[in-house]
Amino acid sequence: MKQLSRVEGWRWLVAASLTLLLLSLACEEPYRIGEYVLVEWEKGRPAYPAYIVGQNGPASYRVHYDGYGSRWDEDVTLDRIKGRVKGHVLRPPPPKKVQQAQGRQPAKKKSDAGGKGSTSASPVSQYQVGDRIKVRWRGTVYSATVLGVVGQDKYLIHYDGHESVWDETVGVNRIVSPN
Repeated sequence: MKQLSRVEGWRWLVAASLTLLLLSLACEEPYRIGEYVLVEWEKGRPAYPAYIVGQNGPASYRVHYDGYGSRWDEDVTLDRIKGRVKGHVLRPPPPKKVQQAQGRQPAKKKSDAGGKGSTSASPVSQYQVGDRIKVRWRGTVYSATVLGVVGQDKYLIHYDGHESVWDETVGVNRIVSPN
């Protein structure tokens, strides 16, 4: 058996290392759990920011939409993931299915000829968007900011200092006090 010269040995080692590196990169999953990505939630609408919270196979991921409750988490295929989020992203308005589930129908023409008795007025609530509050979560109190008013006694909140994956809708029974 022919013995390799020192130079040939180094060349072989470098070539083998590069081959292994390229193979490992080719086998790497395109997205990882915890990554912040843009997902097509509704066909023809802007992509929504979401976190990958699980993987169901080589081309299917479980995502949590930023700012929405876990009831909207869903499995999506790679073709619906439009890329990674870079920097701050403004969330588009919720899809029609979310608006309907929250009791807020998309804007339509008034069916009431006189415009009286319209039920589109927002309910009066104790807290408003931007209010800083303290919220009880599993026995501990955390500072939070109101992101949205879901109903008279329910609020979409963001826990200060935590990722938006922890944003949730809470009732007034969990709000301890204004911050």
